[in-house]
Amino acid sequence: MESVSIACASLDGLRLDFPSKFDLFTLPYLWDDEKNHQICFVDKQSWIHAKKRDEFGSMIASADMILPHDSSLAERVLMHGVKSLRCWSVPFIHQLLLDAIKESMAEENSAGLDNTEEETKTYRPQKVLTLLLSSLEKRNGSMFLLGGNPITLIKAEKNIRATYPGITIVGSMQGLYRSEEEPAIIEAIQKGAPQLILAGSPLPGEECWIPRHMNVTRSGIFFYYKPIMKWISGK
Repeated sequence: MESVSIACASLDGLRLDFPSKFDLFTLPYLWDDEKNHQICFVDKQSWIHAKKRDEFGSMIASADMILPHDSSLAERVLMHGVKSLRCWSVPFIHQLLLDAIKESMAEENSAGLDNTEEETKTYRPQKVLTLLLSSLEKRNGSMFLLGGNPITLIKAEKNIRATYPGITIVGSMQGLYRSEEEPAIIEAIQKGAPQLILAGSPLPGEECWIPRHMNVTRSGIFFYYKPIMKWISGK
């Protein structure tokens, strides 16, 4: 496998991506390219906001993966938008492994256990994160947790370590940090070089924290969803 083609559709100057389950699973391998990548989730309201092209809109427009979290929005863009494919080159060191994974998923599909080719119109952040964490664990990857209150963050770390023991948590910071603590957070992310930076509310600037800091961090996947820390912690 030399490349992965991901379906997308564009409307009103914005794009939505429609990756398969396999596509999402490949991202920690596909984006092993010494660059930063951001995954965003949008609904009808945030889509309207993004068209303003303010800081939030610029972030959405430049994100590497824009996933619909609203079925009516997804259907509208698929019906009226311009459909195309986005192709990503697979790093040579991961090509054989991803071939094997795709074959395995195809066998599960033929057995009626899964359907990797089924067109997906909406994406639940929790399910997308579960796929990313499963993929990350397979390659003994690492992550950094950012956001939530101290107690929620501690519970989230504990649950991730219990569920995905192959993933190393290289650091974490609760979202209610003081401004003078921010340089240390950036330094910790730089030194830890996590393959996934998982962020949730509360966080200064919320999702816009990511584009404000991506340029000072090393390669990794940035994933934000407002209640994600609460979800991981079991609340």
